[in-house]
Amino acid sequence: MSKRVKHIYEFGPFKLDLEERRVLGKGNETLNLAPKVFETLLLLIERRGNVITKKEMMNVLWPDRYVEEANLSQNIFLLRKALGESQNEGRYIETVPKRGYRFAMPVIEIQEEVGPDITPREAEPTPDVKENPARRRAQGVTSLAVLPAIIEGSDPNLEYLAAGICDTIIISLAQLPQLNVISRSLVSRYKGREINAQEVGRELAADTVLVSRFLSLGTILIITVELVEVSTGWQLWGEQYHRSFADILKLQDELATTISEQLLIKLTKEEKKRLGRHYTQDPEAYQAYLKGRYHWNRHCADGYEKAIECFLEAIALDPSYALAYSALANSYVLFDFYGLVPPLEIGPKAKNAAMNALLLDDTLAEAHLALACVKMMYERAWSEAEREFLRAIELDPNYAQARNWYSHFLMAMGRIEESLTQSQLALKLDPLDDSINHYLGWHYIHARQFDRAISQLEKTLANNPEFFLARVTLGMAYVQKAEFEKGIAELTKAAEQDRLPVVLGFLGHAYGMASERDAALQILEELEDLARRTYVPPYSIGLIHAALGEQDEAFEWFEKAYAAQNEWLNWLKVTPEVDSLRADPRFTTLCRKLKLIPDQAA
Repeated sequence: MSKRVKHIYEFGPFKLDLEERRVLGKGNETLNLAPKVFETLLLLIERRGNVITKKEMMNVLWPDRYVEEANLSQNIFLLRKALGESQNEGRYIETVPKRGYRFAMPVIEIQEEVGPDITPREAEPTPDVKENPARRRAQGVTSLAVLPAIIEGSDPNLEYLAAGICDTIIISLAQLPQLNVISRSLVSRYKGREINAQEVGRELAADTVLVSRFLSLGTILIITVELVEVSTGWQLWGEQYHRSFADILKLQDELATTISEQLLIKLTKEEKKRLGRHYTQDPEAYQAYLKGRYHWNRHCADGYEKAIECFLEAIALDPSYALAYSALANSYVLFDFYGLVPPLEIGPKAKNAAMNALLLDDTLAEAHLALACVKMMYERAWSEAEREFLRAIELDPNYAQARNWYSHFLMAMGRIEESLTQSQLALKLDPLDDSINHYLGWHYIHARQFDRAISQLEKTLANNPEFFLARVTLGMAYVQKAEFEKGIAELTKAAEQDRLPVVLGFLGHAYGMASERDAALQILEELEDLARRTYVPPYSIGLIHAALGEQDEAFEWFEKAYAAQNEWLNWLKVTPEVDSLRADPRFTTLCRKLKLIPDQAA
């Protein structure tokens, strides 16, 4: 006898029980919600993170009759009151001016087995009506997990090609408001595994699962795809495609459209247009782009360097490829954090790529994010940077990296609580993304919450022990907590993994803070020797002098970092590594030059 499953949404101290249609608060007390108020909350939760227009909400809540907007406003008012939220607080329900509402609180979706399903076997759906569960779900919001493709055969190109096509399907379908598409980071754990689609779907709390297999035979690509309903284990749809590599673009569109149709989602003209949108007609350029994305997702210096090469190749094949330009710009920015190329060299390249992307398509969220990062990192044009961040988020509220980088910006400005909100939203949108998890740890360091930072970074490294930046940042956190032995151990591991000048700077700083002067001077000597042969971020050398109490030398190198547009200097206002310098008038002068404080603050 099968077990019955309860669907529960947890947020803050509250639980929404979907089957029993009730909300429990503190002490498991039931909130007294009118039916329409409950439906309003359920709608917001199911489409959490997305802006839902007032018109759309009224159409869903009152589908058969005309109502005034005041009815919706009253529901929102009563709901906020029940949740203990003030009108302008936005902790649970965020008002988006002139647009609608967004549910802002992180939500955990749980499925609980609560007992046997006593439905008689005779009442079970027969195969000829197996589409009915999907039809019922299509009346609301369906959750879909697109699992990593299973690679068959030994073609080395298949891995990046398959990963790219699955990622593109995720991105395309995530634009549909009727679908909650499980993030790439959550499904990536199943890569390379033979899986039971129904079991995986339950683990991911998905309604449906897309499973695909890729095989190449010469110039022919064979893709087998099936859509599995999690509640029953039925195959809702399956197909095998035999296509040439030149037909990948068409196949990608066909898959996205067919999947939406099989889930009985009625697409608007605009949604059909978006699903079928091409940024290039050149299959070779598209393959180069997919290869770049594959290397990008490795989150390491070598990965970003190879991604840059691939995106440049895609642009050479198709100079009008807006998506490749925006990806190139963001790759330059990410690569710069490793301190291998002078910012004065890489900054103009990043800006040129971002501007080219926007000239080709001003509605591309990734391009606005790239320009925002350029404005923040290299030009320190703070108001222009924030405008571009907000534009990227407006174009795609579910764009996790836009919120992640906006959190970086807010931290630089000293707006710590706002930074945390954006970081948490990014994490909710993409819970297992390495860079987003790492940044939350980095946030806690700058918020002086070192225990939280250590806990978050250890969790990040548990998911990916090879994630270089997370290990560096963990070392930084231990140093700030004065656990110098642990901090030096982590930074030493990172230096063994890749002895970059940035890592050496933090390692030398750690030795200085631990009063191991000789070891700090040895690192300083190594960096100065490296600087004669290659680029070394001046900020890294300044950090060591600061830890050694050599303030004159520290400010001398920080001035060099300012002249060189060294991006690490942008967080000077909040970074704890320079706390010993804050009382010096030169610190205020430097912050003013960086436009981190207004002139009158002197």
